[in-house]
Amino acid sequence: MEQFDIVVAGSINMDLFFEINKLPALGETIEGQAFHLLQGGKGANQAIAAAKLGKKVAMIGCVGNAAFGDLALKNFETYKVNHKHVHRSEGYTGVAMVNIFQTKKRDNSIIIVPGANKKMTRAMIDQALPMILRAKIVLVQLEIPLDVVEYLIDLCYEHDIPVVLNPAPYQILSQSAIQKASFIIPNEIEVGQMFPNHSIELNCAQYPNKLIVTRGFMGAVYHNYREFKILNAIKVNPIDTTGAGDTFVAAFASKYIENKDIDAAIQYANVCAGLSITKVGAQESSPTSEEVNRYLSEHQDE
Repeated sequence: MEQFDIVVAGSINMDLFFEINKLPALGETIEGQAFHLLQGGKGANQAIAAAKLGKKVAMIGCVGNAAFGDLALKNFETYKVNHKHVHRSEGYTGVAMVNIFQTKKRDNSIIIVPGANKKMTRAMIDQALPMILRAKIVLVQLEIPLDVVEYLIDLCYEHDIPVVLNPAPYQILSQSAIQKASFIIPNEIEVGQMFPNHSIELNCAQYPNKLIVTRGFMGAVYHNYREFKILNAIKVNPIDTTGAGDTFVAAFASKYIENKDIDAAIQYANVCAGLSITKVGAQESSPTSEEVNRYLSEHQDE
């Protein structure tokens, strides 16, 4: 049976990008500056980001039976992501409306309609189990049913397979899932939802080398058992921040499976996430291994 470096279980969306100066008020119509129709979904984003970094990747997910589903499958083929376990279902593929604000930081707001993503089941995980058991690492997020996520984490824990949990968009997780996940990578908002009334420093200290918090333009933080580590984001000209967190997760997993060096994996992920915000789109923007190596070579003395 074919072996994969990374297996991703998660969402597959079509992203509708609107570049705007402001959000319209209730009843107001405004003119946008640009529109883009691009592939997305946190699961698909992470799968393709890892594939672009040279890893052998397989995807488990669900798409609809109409045109967006066809495009999603063709997109996986383009990036050489195995989609044997991407199921077709009645109805529509998940969609996301991404508003990119034309401000200095080029921030965004996102509305997601899950569509076929909500039709993922434990049975689909069971069907892919032989593939999962041969993976070097598994990635999962929260844009699919929570019971499927926790079932997958249990399976990976039982068979000693590292699993990276990206708790986004946040849902209340069982303490068992939190304990059994090998790595948890939320952003600043999500970590506050997971552990309310605690500082990021305290949270990271409670889960050393496990809880890694991405902080957008402020980089990432974690605790390595010895100290609280702060990694500043690389300096780039931001165009679109969509998908930066997904790039970070995929890059961390891609580097971690090479030599199990957590510090090096986080540093690598931080660079990849920074490079990803220099282009529009969640998947188109994630860097290739060649782009990352070029950046590292040019900035090795910094």
